[in-house]
Amino acid sequence: MECAKNTRKEVLDAIHIWFKGESVGTEGALRTEGSHQGQVFWLSGVAGAGKSTIAQTIAQHYADYDQLGASFFCSKSDADCSNANMIFPTIAHQLGLFYPTFGERVSEVLAKDPHLLSSLKSVQLEKLIVKPLEAVGVERFPRCLIVIDALDEYKEENTTSSILLALSKFISRVPPFMFLFTSRPVPEVERGFHTTDLMKHTTALALHNIPGDISDRDIQIFLTERLFVIAQNFRLALWPPSEELAQLVERSSRLFIFAETAASFIEDPNASDPKQQLGIVLSTRYITSTKASPHRYLDALYLEVLHQAFPEISGELQTRLQTVLGTIILLFDPLNAESLENLLDLQDNTVYSTLRHLHSIAVVPDAGGGPVRLLHPSLGDFLVDADRCCDVKFLVHPQLQHTLLSKHCLKVLQNLSQDMCKIRDASLCNSEVDDLPGQIMGRIPAHVQYACRHWASHLSKANCDDDVLKLLHEFCLDQLLNWMEMMSLLGELGSAIIALKAAQRIVKVRDFDSSHRSANETRGLDTEFNSSDDRNSGPPGRLCENDTGVLSGH
Repeated sequence: MECAKNTRKEVLDAIHIWFKGESVGTEGALRTEGSHQGQVFWLSGVAGAGKSTIAQTIAQHYADYDQLGASFFCSKSDADCSNANMIFPTIAHQLGLFYPTFGERVSEVLAKDPHLLSSLKSVQLEKLIVKPLEAVGVERFPRCLIVIDALDEYKEENTTSSILLALSKFISRVPPFMFLFTSRPVPEVERGFHTTDLMKHTTALALHNIPGDISDRDIQIFLTERLFVIAQNFRLALWPPSEELAQLVERSSRLFIFAETAASFIEDPNASDPKQQLGIVLSTRYITSTKASPHRYLDALYLEVLHQAFPEISGELQTRLQTVLGTIILLFDPLNAESLENLLDLQDNTVYSTLRHLHSIAVVPDAGGGPVRLLHPSLGDFLVDADRCCDVKFLVHPQLQHTLLSKHCLKVLQNLSQDMCKIRDASLCNSEVDDLPGQIMGRIPAHVQYACRHWASHLSKANCDDDVLKLLHEFCLDQLLNWMEMMSLLGELGSAIIALKAAQRIVKVRDFDSSHRSANETRGLDTEFNSSDDRNSGPPGRLCENDTGVLSGH
């Protein structure tokens, strides 16, 4: 989605001036920090301020003029777009498409060293981008823009700082590249810019420091256009009144996500009464958010949407809603509705029936239409924060949810079996298997792949209670080798080792109560993490080196 016409003019102009190499000063409507002519432009703002929309608008503009070298839009709801190991390889690939001679050098590097895809960020940047650029000639490469949106959205801890640290080391060696970053003003991003030399090369603009009259004007333009379309669809004349539009702009608190969510709520086909819906938005009072919080009306709107959808929610529906929403928020990779139901052991159509009244804040695509997702990450932030979500019927408790998800993942893994892809030849390496990705997609359901990849990630954030420990013990006793085989097929053996080490640490620090389990069981579980034995059913599959040098096996 791009910026609405005639909105964000000052911000977009500032970025265009910066890209031209002209000085972006601190005078006038917008005030920037850092270098006035930096090679990096850092656009920051609170959740819902419209950073990603600006980034998409800029990316499209420079793509239209053949000046977009690469773009990477990070999102927790997209597995590839939240994988930190993909950022520099993806940028290198896109730069190769932008300038084919550069792409040839990158291909040569990867052919010699395929392990680069899992290397340190600084190594990836140097070998996949810096050295290929120098090989083709810095002066020959056209000046271009690289957009990296939502830098704070990566799953792994310390990812942001490692990316910025790597860039700070090599920024002076890539003069043709201009980098536009967007992020929330979170501590890790702040440290990444200010504790390295990168700030010397950075022009920084904070959306929350833009004069209020500019932001209010842009939101009024957006709302005027959206509500005009709604008025036409419902045949409403002279609506909305100017004073109500002004109130709606004021309640937006300069957050475009409030304006978007409010418009969707007003247009809700289930209510089919825009006048009444607008009245509800304007009469809703915030409760727990402080008066100074930019999210006070957004929080009230989210609660109103939930209350409208579930006016008299039963205990059973409350549990189901918290489970479904909590899972969508805390998943490490997105899943479609069917896969969610399989992972959570829910009946068919449960996800749709649970979320069907939440059109304005959640998207549940039809079969084959993609993953279930929230319209904006700010909703997830709201639902897991007890200080903001004051209604316990909708509050999601992260530790409890991670505990539930770790249990379901471990239960799913109890159904693994040897050679699930029916390859029937343990001597073959992954690279020798005909259409291995297709085999995996056709034979290994998405929820099983998810459980294989992420059971330990959920476990690390869960309460390791007796039920979890029992499931963990059964998994190690019966399914360890089958799981290792699956991780090999998925190209995730490195992650498997990390998962086992993480699980072992969790077990070691757990306070084992002798009244709940015997010391022998505890020692047995700990031993399972250090070695596998012939208690796994069937003969073990083979782990071998494939053609790229990465461990694989069947």
